[in-house]
Parts: sequence; structure tokens; C-alpha cells
Amino acid sequence: MFVDLLGFSLILPLLPYYAGTFGADAFVTGLLVASYAVAQLVGAPLLGRWSDRVGRRPVLLVSILGTFIGFLLLGFAGTLWMLFVSRVIDGLTGGNLTVAQAYITDVTDQKNRAKGLGMIGAAFGLGFIIGPAVGGALSAFGYAVPAFVAATLALINLIAVFFFLPESLTDERRVAIAMQKKPPFTFGALWQALNRPRVGPLLHTRFFFSLA
Repeated sequence: MFVDLLGFSLILPLLPYYAGTFGADAFVTGLLVASYAVAQLVGAPLLGRWSDRVGRRPVLLVSILGTFIGFLLLGFAGTLWMLFVSRVIDGLTGGNLTVAQAYITDVTDQKNRAKGLGMIGAAFGLGFIIGPAVGGALSAFGYAVPAFVAATLALINLIAVFFFLPESLTDERRVAIAMQKKPPFTFGALWQALNRPRVGPLLHTRFFFSLA
């Protein structure tokens, strides 16, 4: 997650300037940034449910591969629409934080789970702190350079997961998850979740935090 967020935050602060080189105004730049979030809104729940069926490792590999392709397209972008395509691809496959959290849940017991999830949060924060500074320094050589560095980091991440990360979802746990009755993935289900007495306020807080 640290490598993933480091790559993500390398290019995030530079997107407005990068889009500006293609003549994008403030509104279009806002749409560009929002396109990633909208794509992730669709992709993250689907990736999560897919990981319940096929396992965490394959979904993490697909997700990181999508991030690699998205950053590569970003670096080679010659038009504004290519910037949009790169962000949408990365957003659709960028739900690996939820899959990583599920992985931690698989490999920890109730006593150590908070610690494991806390370490993911720490990795997330460190990547977000270091990435913009590194991206800003690299942008002196051109806005495409941070994108290619981010793609390289994603490739390293992909190789590391492929060779060193074992599958965490056991057959027994997969069966137990399959027996759970889950609501359909619809905006109606999302609305119901937002109105649950305990989960709802947490989702509201997360929404407004992201909005700010």
C-alpha cells in the first residue's frame, strides 16, 4: 500500500498543471480529478466482491496492473482525452485498498486485527506525505516524468506481489463468505448503508472528508 500510494500521490498534485498543458480550464481539470473517484466508486465494490470469490491475490495483481497501465498512459498522453482514459482505468482497478484490508482481515485474529489495519493506514499516510514532494521535484524534468516513475513503482509492486505474496483466502473462509447474504450492488443498497444507525455516520464522515 505504501508503494501504491507513493505512486498515486506522485502525480495527483501535478494533474492540474499537466491538464493545463493541453488547454484544460479549471472546470475540465475538476472533472479530470473527479473521474478517478467516480470510476473507483464503481470499481472498488466489484473488486471487493470478486476477491471474495477468486481470492485476494489475483484481484490485487489485476488492480496493480491496471494502475501500471493507467500511469503509463498518463506518461505517454498526447491529448486531454488520454489523461481522462488513464485516470478512469486507474480508478476502475484502484480499489486495492479495500482488498488489502480484506487480506489483513484474513491473516489476523481479532486480537491483532486493529494493529494490522493500523499499519495499512500508516503506510497509506506515509505514501501520501512523501509522494507529492518527490513528484514536485521530478516535475522539474517534465510532467510526464513523475507518471513514468509512478508506473515503475507500480511495476515493482506487481512483481513483488506476484512472487512474494501468498493467497490469504482459505477455502473454508471462501465458503463462509459465499454463504453470507449480501445486498445487491446498487445505489439503493448504498443509500440503505448510509442510513444505518452505526455504519451510516462513519460513511458520512468519510464522504465529507473526501469532499473537502
